[in-house]
Amino acid sequence: MKRPGRDKKRRQGGQASVEFALTLILLMGFMMFFIQLSLIFAWGNYVHYATFMSARAYLSAGPAQQDQKDRAMQVISQMLKKSEQMSGLDRLPAVAKGEGGDEVKGFVTESNDTDMDLSWQTGVRYTFRSRLFLLPLAGRKKGGKDVNSLTLTSESWLGREPAHDECKGIMGGMNGIWDNGC
Repeated sequence: MKRPGRDKKRRQGGQASVEFALTLILLMGFMMFFIQLSLIFAWGNYVHYATFMSARAYLSAGPAQQDQKDRAMQVISQMLKKSEQMSGLDRLPAVAKGEGGDEVKGFVTESNDTDMDLSWQTGVRYTFRSRLFLLPLAGRKKGGKDVNSLTLTSESWLGREPAHDECKGIMGGMNGIWDNGC
């Protein structure tokens, strides 16, 4: 003889297991989102420090303006890329990837040499893109725009000292007065 309460108990146990599995998946999704968001902001803080250090290298005087730009690019490559020789590969591609830029992906130097009133607009910029959701089905493209990614930009505007060649050109027109402190 079958006992009716026993089958009902067995079915409820299965239902509780299914509810637990669904809740666990949802909870893990939220946890992974917050972990990923924390990694993005921690990396963004490090990128901000790297752009500041790169802007300092760009600021210091050198023999030519290209030398200043090369030193800034070298600092960014050392800090954010795998190595100087592999400047196209990001150090942590699972967290963020550089986007845009000239020779180093994500890195751009800005210079305003024409108007001295706008010389403060000289510095470096680094742009990177990160995925927000680690789940493959989360965040599809809508209208050609990826809603699963976040694009962040770090800028440091410290100005730029005139290069040695630039000083020589400016000071050379002053009838033989030469000062290395342009």
